[in-house]
Parts: sequence; structure tokens; C-alpha cells
Amino acid sequence: MDNKISTNEDVIDFDTIRQSLNLQEKNSFKAYLKEIYKDLADRRDNKKTGISKLTFMEYMKLPVLICEKLFQSLDNDNDNFLNSSEFIEGLTMLYTGSFEETAKIIFNIYDVEKNGEINVGNVKVILSFLPLKTDKTKTEYKYQMESLQEITDIIQQTFGKKKTLLLPDYLDTIQNRKSDTFLQLLCFLYQRKPFNEDIIKMYKANPSPIKNQQFISPQQERKNFLASPSKKSMLSPVHNFLRKNTNVPELKFSLLGDDDDEEEDKDKVKEDKVQVPTKKFSKQNTFTDKGATPELSGYKGMIRMTNQIVETVVKTSSGSVNKDYKKVIENSQNTFDSPSNFLKKTQEELPEFSLEKNLFSMEDDMPITEILDHKENQINNSNEKIQFEDYIYKLSESGKVKKYFLVLSGKDIIYYKDNKKEEALGLHNLSGTFVQENGEAKLGDKMYYSFSIVFSSKSRNYYCPDKATAKNWTASIRKAIGYHNFFDYYEMLDEIGEGKFGLVKLGIHFKTKERVAIKIINKESMEISDLELVKNEIDIMKLCRHPNVVRLLDHFENSEYIFLVMEYLSGGDLGNYLNKKNFKFSEKQAADIMYQIANGLNYLHSYGVLHRDLKPDNIMISKDDEKPIIKIMDFGLSKILTPLEKVTDGFGTLSFVAPEVLVRQPYNNKIDIWSMGIILYYMLTGALPFDDEEDNEEKIAKMIVFNEPNFPDKLFKNKSKELLDIIRLCLLKKPEERISIDEYLKHDWIKKYYKP
Repeated sequence: MDNKISTNEDVIDFDTIRQSLNLQEKNSFKAYLKEIYKDLADRRDNKKTGISKLTFMEYMKLPVLICEKLFQSLDNDNDNFLNSSEFIEGLTMLYTGSFEETAKIIFNIYDVEKNGEINVGNVKVILSFLPLKTDKTKTEYKYQMESLQEITDIIQQTFGKKKTLLLPDYLDTIQNRKSDTFLQLLCFLYQRKPFNEDIIKMYKANPSPIKNQQFISPQQERKNFLASPSKKSMLSPVHNFLRKNTNVPELKFSLLGDDDDEEEDKDKVKEDKVQVPTKKFSKQNTFTDKGATPELSGYKGMIRMTNQIVETVVKTSSGSVNKDYKKVIENSQNTFDSPSNFLKKTQEELPEFSLEKNLFSMEDDMPITEILDHKENQINNSNEKIQFEDYIYKLSESGKVKKYFLVLSGKDIIYYKDNKKEEALGLHNLSGTFVQENGEAKLGDKMYYSFSIVFSSKSRNYYCPDKATAKNWTASIRKAIGYHNFFDYYEMLDEIGEGKFGLVKLGIHFKTKERVAIKIINKESMEISDLELVKNEIDIMKLCRHPNVVRLLDHFENSEYIFLVMEYLSGGDLGNYLNKKNFKFSEKQAADIMYQIANGLNYLHSYGVLHRDLKPDNIMISKDDEKPIIKIMDFGLSKILTPLEKVTDGFGTLSFVAPEVLVRQPYNNKIDIWSMGIILYYMLTGALPFDDEEDNEEKIAKMIVFNEPNFPDKLFKNKSKELLDIIRLCLLKKPEERISIDEYLKHDWIKKYYKP
């Protein structure tokens, strides 16, 4: 049998999928990965050897959860860095390995707990982050819900009556029963590969860095047939990858649905011809005088406690908990709001700032504004041919000007001695980098035109003999990294809010005239861990398509700032809305608001998203009226967890944080339920259940952990027994006893007072 997908609907040939990558020279690919490793590892800002998780994410450009689990599956020593062996051998097995090696990588991604088995919950959450097929006939939210149900069906076919599978059982399943859980993730990783074939061919052509090449012939290996995937699916990886990377005209059925979206795929790469206004934006007039630099100082509200163990323990009816809150408070001083401060926050003045016109979209394909009409399933365009090559000059450590011939291929730049390209001298990868034009520069007796490639805290300077060459280089590099000028799409207006790392400004999209909210994040005041949280926030918001969750429309980044462009909601946040109404709400009005919050939270939890900072400030109002649309926002502290995962890091706002967070006990999404109880209590009373007149934070922390909530008559005299019951169920100390979000939506209080 030849090496094609079988026309037999029961099997599909693994070798056909693997060979579509054109990576049959394993040693050539390993030589390329070795150079990539050297370049990426050189970017570290600490003494640790290896590639950090953030650098790996920037290189791979995958959804945050999938990228994180791939990173963890390669990180054999669990030190949160990939050494050369982990990076090179792991990616070699993924992209060029045998069926067993590749299947082991996919299995390890699903094996979140690293206990040698995979479970239903982990597989479902990870698969839910794969893209959907385009379908204009369905709303995005309902389409996602249908996809989740389909994933459940796929997993049921894989697991049968079992809850977990060991590797041998998994291999048997995907070969003999159903291959969806394997092929969907594998094809997605293949179509989103961070390299192109041209650069591997260059390494193959260079004998110096490549020795003892071994050609892997498909005929030398036994055939590996897999059980076919589902014929129809709303997940797009297998459908897109096989249709565009294999040649099987005799195939009698579309592996993942009909091809009626073929014309839509052609439209995906159409460029949005934005009409740029005649008004010029410059470094001086980009912002009004009201602009301010986002700074860490002046913002309070976040718990950022180190994960140290507090040794003093006390036994209570809720189990063993940490008692020494003084240490907790000392380690968190001036970093979180007390209830009193939360109720009477003050705005501090921030210094001014300006912004250079070098922001670019973080999307590999095009800005989200160009693909809002169901075109988010764009394939990473990593297979482009060589974009540009020419001579360039660099300054050596000894101060001498050296001439090189550079080839830009995809997102990689290869150095050669001359244009014969006989021997590669080195490689630099452009992931996570930015390009900056420097103008004229004098080196020795000659004038050059300079530009820099900037990444992290470092930069590399390049020199060209004339302005035209420099322009060609910067234009080609910008194309490779996905450059888009923010001010070609949006006009920046007045400040409308303030966040932890920056401001929120009102903006207008030039083409649609739609008003947007632009969150400006200052990277210079951020640690690496903070940057990881921001990247996480972006990925979560890209996923979210729900009427009760704020929508991300676009996102841009340069070496100093990240811009998040979100839908604008004129009603402001829930905290201000409650104050304007003087907390005079009927239970019916409260139920309408709380149902919408719970509905959005239920959606987030279905994708494994913990908000971790649910409070009135992070809940937006569509407009200020009697029946507003409620939307959850601000995912800067959110975390994606599979069902059995728990974390212990301390994030949140003291007024709304759950007791298990304070005492460093492993927690899950039940912390959001606790916050729901606090919000409901606060909404109907204007008070918080755990507070101290003298604003003593240590006392408040103890109350949250040890005390039951009080329901004084002066606040709850005319309130229903159903209301008190739902609040109590939210505020149970033991997370496992706390009400779930599904139970919340079905509670008698919701049934009694919520009227759609």
C-alpha cells in the first residue's frame, strides 16, 4: 500500500501526516533546533541555563494552555526551564519521530499530573482550546457550546467506560477504535509549527553544521494505521491540516465535515483596507496631555504573596489551617486592599508618557479586527518562502566592522560569510522580537543606516550601506514578525480607567467608527512572571465568546507596551453602578445581575478558567439602566486548570478572596464561588461580611478563615431565606462543600427571583 491516507473509512496512515511536514532529514532538523536553542537560551535575564516558559511560548505561538502543557511534557526535570536535550530531543520526537514517539508526546501533554495516565477531564479542557471550523450560520457562543459537547462525545469514544487510560491502552485505542484525541492535537501542532521547510533545507545543504545525516525512509518503517477520526467535527485542526497538506483526491469523505467553507478559507487572507485619516500621529501628538505612564506605584488591590509555608498551625472544625497571619500580612504589605480601602479608593496622579509608532499585532496572521466575522481559525503562515536576503554589516566585540550575507526565511535569520551560502555561521530567531529604525550612524570613516532587532532587555544592531537596503530589511522583518501600526487602525482618546500596570483609554476604530476600550500595559515595570500573566490574559480573552464576558478585539505590542483593545461598555464597572444606586436593589434586580455573572462564570469554568479576582471592579455594565447587560472582565490574574489541578499561589483582593487562598491550601475554581457570595452580600447591603472598623488587615484575614458570615437584622430584615441560603452555600469554608456554579444557577433563589 502506498503512503497515502487510506480510502478505507476505518483507517488513516500516520506516515502520510508526518511526511507532509517534509522533515525527513532528522539530523538536519536537529541541527536547526540546536541553533534555535542557542539563540533562545541566550535571551535569558537570569543565571538559569535553558529556555524559560515565556521564551518557549513566544517561539511556539500556541494557545497558552496547550503551550504550557507541551512545555511541561518536555521539562523532564521539572525545573521550569528546558535544557538543550529536553528542547532538541523533545521537538525532534514531536515533528520527526516514529508513531510511538509522537504518540508519547501527545500522551504526555494530556498527562497533566505526570502520573503516567490521562483522564477524561484533562483531555476535554485541552481539546477545548483548539480552533473551530468556520460557520457563519451559528453564533460564536452557541457554536463553542456545541463544540464542547462534541468533544465530550469524542472523548467518550476514546475512553469508553473508563475514566483514565495508561499509554498502552491509549495506543491501542487510537489505532483500533477512534483517533480524534490524538489526531486533533497532533495536526494542530503540525499546522502551527514555528519553522518552515526552507530553512531546514538550507541546513541540509550546508555540510559544516550537519554531519552523518540519516535519511528516514518511510519504506524502512512498518506502517502505522490509525482508526479514522470523526467524519464531521467543529474542530478544525485535522480538517484544515489534511486538506491543505496532503494529496488524496480519491478520499471519499471529508474527514471533518463538508468543504462548503472553501471559499471562506480563500477570504481569510484578504487584507483589511483601513482608511487612514489625514491626521498625522507622531511621537509628540500621539496622546493628549491627560496621558500618563502606567506605573506599579499608586495601585493597590492585589495579593502577591510568596509561596512560603507558615509553620504555626491551629486545628479547627474546618481542618488544619495556618494561624500566623502576621507573616502573611508582612509579606503582602501595601499590595492588597482592605475592605475599608476598597469602599473608598482614591486615584493617585501618574506621570505623563509618549508612545513610538512601532506597535504590532501579536497575532501571526492579521489583527483580530480583520477577522471578527468568524475568521479566527487562521493557520499560522510559517511556510512562506524566503522573504529577503542581502549583505549587512555588524560591529564585532573588538570594534571592527564585519560584513555578512543574511538570509531571512520565515522567522529565522541565517548568517553566511558571503552570498555563496556555503556555510551557515549562525542563526537568530525573530519570535518575541521588535524592529527599530535608528537612522544614520558613523562607523570609522563611513556612514551607515542602522536598525536594531530588540528582544527582552537586549538588542542587536545592524548596519546597511544605504537607506534603501535598511528600509528593505526593516520592511521584511516587520512582515516576518507580523507588524501592524496601531495608529493605522485606532484613534486614541481620553482616559477612562486605571489598571495595575497602566491605563485604560477610550478609542475609535477608523473603519467601523466603533468605540473601543484600550488597555495600556507598561512592560518596563513588569517581572517575567507578570508578562506570563499578561500573555495568559490575552489567550483567555481570545478564547472567550460569551455575552457575559468582555470581548478582546485586537492586541498590539512593542518593546515597552502591550495594548489590549476591548469592547467599550459605557455603563462603567459594577462597583460604581452600585454606588450610584446607593445599594438600593430588590432581590429581583440582584438576581438578574448575579445570574449573568454566574452564567459568564459557568462558561469560563467549562474551559478550565479560574478568574481569581472576581469583584465589582472587574464586572462591567453595558449601559447605566435598570436592566443592564453584565460582563466579566480583567483576566490578568486568571489561571487555566484542568479538573484535577490545583494551585497554591496567592492572588486576589482581600475583601473577596477565599480562605484557602490566604492559608496557601491548594485550591480550584471554588474560589470564584466564594467571591460570588461576597459580591451578592455586598450588592444588597453595601457592607462586606468580613470587615474591621479599624481596618486591621490581620484581623480581617483571620475572620475570613475562621468566622462564619453574619447576617444582622438591620441589613437582612426583609430579605428572603433563599437569599441567606445561597450566600451561606457560597461562603462555606471547605471548598468541597461549597456550592458549584451549576448548582448556583439552579438554586431556589435564582429560580424565584430571576426572570429572563
